[in-house]
This record gives sequence, structure tokens and C-alpha cells, in this order.
Amino acid sequence: MPPAVPRLALLGALAIFAGASGCAAQSAAPAPDRTPSPAAPARAAPTRPVAPAAIVPPVPWSITRISGVDYVEVTDVAKRLDLKVTTDESGKKLTLTNAANRLALEADTRDTTINGQRLFLGSPAKIRGRHVYVSRIDVERSLTPLLRPGLGAVPPPAPRIIALDPGHGGRDDGTENRALGLREKILTLDVALRLKKLLEAAGYQVVLTRTDDHELADRKEVDLPLRADLANRAGADLFISIHFNAAAKDTRGTEVFWLAPRTQRSTDSWSPGTDDDSVADELPGNRFDPWNVSLAAALHRNLLRTLKTEDRGIKIAHWAVLRSLRCPGVLVEPTILSNDADARRTARPEFRQQIAEAIAAGVRDYAAMLDALRPKPSPPAAVSPTAGVR
Repeated sequence: MPPAVPRLALLGALAIFAGASGCAAQSAAPAPDRTPSPAAPARAAPTRPVAPAAIVPPVPWSITRISGVDYVEVTDVAKRLDLKVTTDESGKKLTLTNAANRLALEADTRDTTINGQRLFLGSPAKIRGRHVYVSRIDVERSLTPLLRPGLGAVPPPAPRIIALDPGHGGRDDGTENRALGLREKILTLDVALRLKKLLEAAGYQVVLTRTDDHELADRKEVDLPLRADLANRAGADLFISIHFNAAAKDTRGTEVFWLAPRTQRSTDSWSPGTDDDSVADELPGNRFDPWNVSLAAALHRNLLRTLKTEDRGIKIAHWAVLRSLRCPGVLVEPTILSNDADARRTARPEFRQQIAEAIAAGVRDYAAMLDALRPKPSPPAAVSPTAGVR
């Protein structure tokens, strides 16, 4: 990355409003490789109250300890969430359904499908005897928020200020497709600027972590946390970090990441030869786990629907840009730039406009979900036309 440029364009007013959730400084723990850009503003950040904890004390479950992890039997989950369980002949594959939802689980894997979307659990489902179990953290932080939004969690305020983080910048090009002359840092900024216009047209205030080709700092361990810090300073209600992926040449598709819950490994850390990267302590961003996964699912669903890409899943990670947020946040990877077929589509301006439109639609769906969870005011009592007449 080039030396940090001491400037930052914060687009949109840094508004303060009562009861809003904000975003804050990030821990200095080693971070996976998802980058950003410019330096923090010199002016003091507005002070605003930290949002209440998003997760209320969990309801008691009947817990089974497996390999040092708390698990819940699937039929117990089904009863709590009003789902019907169907099991295949092997007893290892289960489908949980009701009028609104369908969850497909399989023992000994983290790969599930929920309402048509691929979702990776933090721990593999387990089978013991005739019973299949899912980790308690997955039930509380991932499955319940998607199957019964708002159950056991305090909704954050309606989003008003949205922070967009175009990944990489300056000396950090991000993923490159040299054959096609494409650099991730250029494409992420283009999508962010397109998305900014769409969100502002919908009435949101938008903050960008960068507006041109520069970094926030000359080292990633500083640059990445600064991106979350900028969102926190702006009082953001949502944070969306925009990237394009790199993978094996024949791999293509869309994935969206949210912050791995406490004690859970990143999805990719389960790959052979990788280390357990779980974090014992709850990070600031984990206060919003139910809303992180809800936002991830809304964006992922709309990206798949609009782009017609392969579903690589909703995943968890410890990306540094998500760790210290004081609002719900995700990192999106709409396509895989190292794949030539994906890259050729991404090179087209009209396709990048579709990416921006899909993310904007996901934000609308997320906001609508929050609105549906809020109690509606009771209509005023009808007054009799003869009231008060004597």
C-alpha cells in the first residue's frame, strides 16, 4: 500500500440521533487479508450512546456437550421455532419446515441450506445414536435470527447512516486479473460510488471510507481497523465492505461474510492445513450477531437473484474491518475476480451497476424486516358522536 494520505472524505452528514447504534474502534488482533484506504479525520468524533447489547439472555436449552462444544438436539430446536422435522432413511439428513421456512441439515457437515440459500454453520452438525445436534451458538446466533427474526434479540434502530468500504486502495491492488487488466481496488470503488447514489436516492446518508485510490494507512494492521473506526465515528447504522474474491481458477460465485461469533472458527479455517482461528472473547461486533447474519442473508439473497451467480454461501470470518463495529456489518464478495468468466462479467459497467442495485435491494429488505419487528402504535380509540352530550 502507498503511504497513508492524511485525508478522508466522509460523504453525508455525521448525524447524531437518539437511540441509534453506532460503529467504533477496532482491536489490534491479527486480521485476515481484506483491505481498505485514507487516514482518519482530524476533527473530533461525535459522541453518541453505545447501542444496547443485541442479544438478551438466552432461553434455557437442554445441552449436550460434544467435543467441548454445547449442542442442542434438533427436535428441541424445531419445537422452539415451530418447525416440523423430516428425517431421511439414514437419519443423518433432516429437513425442518413450516409455512415460511425450510432448513436442510446434515450430520457431520457445516454446509446447510436455509430458505434456498447456502449457509455455513460455525460448527458441524453432529449425530449421536438416533439424534442430530446443532451447536447452541449456531442455533442462537445464526439459525434463530434467520428463521424467527427478533426472537431473543433486541432490534437495532432503523438504518439511516450507511458506511460503505471499498476494499483495498493505493499500493494495495487487492485481487488482480492481469490477463484482463482488472484490479480489485478499482472495481470496489466503482461499485461503492454507484451504490452511494442509489442509497442516497432512497433517503440514506452515506459515508465512504475512501473516495479515490488511496489507503487509510501504510500497514494493514492499522488500515483495516481504521475503516471500522471511521464508520463508528460517523455513527453508522450499517457497514458494508465491498470486495472481489480470489480462488482456484475454476471457482466462481458469490459469498457474503459476517463476523464469526465468539469461540467459532472462520468458515475457511476448517480447510485442511489451516489453524483454528476462533476467538475466546466476544468482540464489539459480536453484539450484533443476529443482525449481522440477517443483513448478510438479505444481501446474499439479492446478489444471487440479480447476478445469477453460483451460491458459495453465507460464511463467517474474523475480518479486521468487522471486529470492532458498533453496528451490524458484513463483507460482500459478489464475484471471483481470479476466475476469467466471473472477471469478464465484472469488467462490464452494467454488471457493476447490477451489483450496486442488488446490494441496495438487500439493504431495503433488511430495513423492512426491522420495521416489521417493531410494535405498531395502537390506533386511537373511536370517540362516540354523542360523547359529552347531556
